[in-house]
Amino acid sequence: MRPLQEAILAALRSASRLVERGHEAVVVGGAVRGLLLGRGSTEADLATSAPLDQVLELWPGAPVVGRPPAATVITRSGGHRVDISSFQGGGMEEDLGRRDLTINAMAVTVDGMIVDPWGGRADLAKGLLRFTGDPRERLSSDPLRAVRLARFAAELPSFRVDPASSEACPAFAPRVASLPPSRVGRETLKALDGDLPTFLESLERQGIAASVLPFWDDIPNGRKASTLERVRRACSLTGDRAVRAACMLADSGPGVGAMVPAWGWPKGLARETGNLLKYRSLAFRGGTAGDWAALFRSHGAPWLGKLHLFGYIDGPGNDPSAVEARAGGGMESAMYLLRLQAFGRRVTGGEVTALTGIERGPRIGAILADLDGAIALGEVKDRRQALRRVLSHLP
Repeated sequence: MRPLQEAILAALRSASRLVERGHEAVVVGGAVRGLLLGRGSTEADLATSAPLDQVLELWPGAPVVGRPPAATVITRSGGHRVDISSFQGGGMEEDLGRRDLTINAMAVTVDGMIVDPWGGRADLAKGLLRFTGDPRERLSSDPLRAVRLARFAAELPSFRVDPASSEACPAFAPRVASLPPSRVGRETLKALDGDLPTFLESLERQGIAASVLPFWDDIPNGRKASTLERVRRACSLTGDRAVRAACMLADSGPGVGAMVPAWGWPKGLARETGNLLKYRSLAFRGGTAGDWAALFRSHGAPWLGKLHLFGYIDGPGNDPSAVEARAGGGMESAMYLLRLQAFGRRVTGGEVTALTGIERGPRIGAILADLDGAIALGEVKDRRQALRRVLSHLP
């Protein structure tokens, strides 16, 4: 059975438990959209007439996110995450009407019926992203929906954005800019997995690009096309989030050091992205064997491969001499990385101390740095040669 069907069935089993208690309960949101699009999913959302305390009677001890009336109970069913929240408003149809887009405002009942009061199925068939009801009302209740509109344009790049929905967004740019960074960061994080250039272009068309990416208006218009082209190259070459993020944020300036952590991205991703940007100039110009050897020891081979790819994508544009120079530097750095990765078990500081009698300290670090540089250059090819190189540092 496909993951999509499994997630829906798991959610419907949870819904049945609520229905047996006399409550209304339906699967809503992305899982329904995914079902109709034939896309896989590992989690689903339930909306129910049951208040929070009665949901917790059925799932005692389940984690609760948020506060009533907007609290969500996080449960698991058949290995799938099922998020359960109470209806917002007078009932199911009013709850669906409070959702952002028509394609997210559909529900599946326990007997398999699709509830679609806002024309979501028709919009799916037309490939249309449209706010439910009046766009200004939807944005007024939550301006983050302007960012979500752009994010869904990236997730579904073959869809077009409803003009009325897009045209309502610029008036809410100041409110988008004042949103908690973590809310904006969640949408930006999801956009990394989609068509990222479409996300950026949609933000700009909606007049909210600088509200989401404060550096955007500081990029000269002539360079914005280069920024988008860099992001486009990244998306065509890799699905790695850190590399894509670095390509998007490469023109962000020093403020990126505070912006990415404030977005609340996973710590590993935020750290990798920050380091890619920190060493951007090295990735671009190629660097020496010593540069790459030092980063290999401190950051590891997988991240170093991402840095090399970032440098390749960042590229020098269409200047033939710059292209030739970058190609040469890129080939050298690729060979440094290959030799470092292929070397095998590395010589440790403890081994250097045992061999030489030199106490731990800066001198040991200098010997290891020299050794790694020699490995990168191909001057040291195995451990026997490595240990001989270590001994050469003795008087």
